[in-house]
Parts: sequence; structure tokens; C-alpha cells
Amino acid sequence: SEDELIEAIHHSYRSGEKVIIPAFAVERTQELLYVIGECFRNGRIPSMPVYLDSPLAIDATEVFRRRRDEYDEAATEMVRNGIDPFSFPELVLSRTTEDSIAINQKTGSAIVIAGSGMCTAGRIKHHLKHNLWRPGASLVIVGFQAAGTLGRSIVDGQRAVKIYGEKIMVR
Repeated sequence: SEDELIEAIHHSYRSGEKVIIPAFAVERTQELLYVIGECFRNGRIPSMPVYLDSPLAIDATEVFRRRRDEYDEAATEMVRNGIDPFSFPELVLSRTTEDSIAINQKTGSAIVIAGSGMCTAGRIKHHLKHNLWRPGASLVIVGFQAAGTLGRSIVDGQRAVKIYGEKIMVR
């Protein structure tokens, strides 16, 4: 729920750590951008960088922006008021591998949205490797996790998982 997302963001913000969100590139990422943007605009979460670390999700978001005729009434009203429903000042687009690597080299609070949604491949695995073991970090699962996936293992309560052959504690 939105309240649980906000709670996770506040927890990691207070701890000076990151919120890691594995998300599917199409629809789920755009839903997250919409909700997080609204939370910033309404003062429900503190200002911090939000890294969209998925070239596919970045491109899909551009498609969503071009299809304003498909927006619901709330999103249409935002556009009428000069607001892009999928953008906010804290949003940082991470297109390159170098951009992605730099996220884990930075200290301090941030929200990281990266693919893949079930944590099976892609940039999310690096973010999990660098953050799962940190007690102040948060992992927010926003989609279905199929049996046999890394995401399902974490949801099922595994205290340690293997990522790139390395045992990572889940804290």
C-alpha cells in the first residue's frame, strides 16, 4: 500500500540508507513514479534522489508521456495544471552502466527503482547486493514474485541469499 511505501521511505531516510524497489519496466514503474511524485508534492516524504535505473523503464515512461489521450481524469488534471505525472525534481534517470554503478558509490538516502521485477537479472541484483545486508535499507516488493526467483526467496523470509555467487545477508 502507499502507506507501507511511505513508511519504508521514512525508515531508510532516518537511517541514511536506500530504498530498493525492483519493478517491471512497463506500467509498474510508471505507477511508482506517479505515486512517489504525488508523495513529494504533498509533503508526505522528504526530498531525496529517486534513481530510475532502467533504460527500458525510462523509454517506456517516454511512451506514457506521449499518450496523454490515454490518461485517467486525475492524470489529465495534473497535465492541465502543468504537472508531468511521471516526473519531479528529485528524479534522476540512470541510462548508462556507469550511472548505475555510481548509485551504489553514493552515501545517503535515496530511492532506487530498477529492473527486474522478480530480482532475477539486471541492475536490481547489484543494488540488492550492495544494500540487502544494511539494517537501515528497505526493500519494497511491488509485484508478483514467482516460485524459484530471488524475489520469492526474500519474500519467503530467507535470511541469506546468493547474488553473483556471493552470500548476502538479508537484514
